[in-house]
Amino acid sequence: MPRASSFFRRFLTFVGIILPGTFALALLLAPPARPEPLQPPRCDRNLADATANVAAIQARVKKLGMTAGPETCSVTQLYFLEVVKARAMTALCKSGTERERELGRMDPDVEHINGAIAARCL
Repeated sequence: MPRASSFFRRFLTFVGIILPGTFALALLLAPPARPEPLQPPRCDRNLADATANVAAIQARVKKLGMTAGPETCSVTQLYFLEVVKARAMTALCKSGTERERELGRMDPDVEHINGAIAARCL
């Protein structure tokens, strides 16, 4: 029986050395987990609402044209607010190249509207 006991002890030593090493190697070689980017709830709805609000205010701005006055100033300020809110929703809800493209399109709009406020309201 001493021979069986010796074999069993060697086997357990072998398993004790190989198993943790194999597990560690598997962990090191496994590709990193890439979770899907988390979208806050109702992103699609919020983006649609923001886009609709921008379009509605933009139509009012175009209808007023280049006329000066308190209503034009007020509508231009509301337009600025809606575009900034839409930009915030885009930054929050979109990701990757689509996000960068949309933000790159909106940033000059924000600057342009800010300039329009300075021209019409001050």
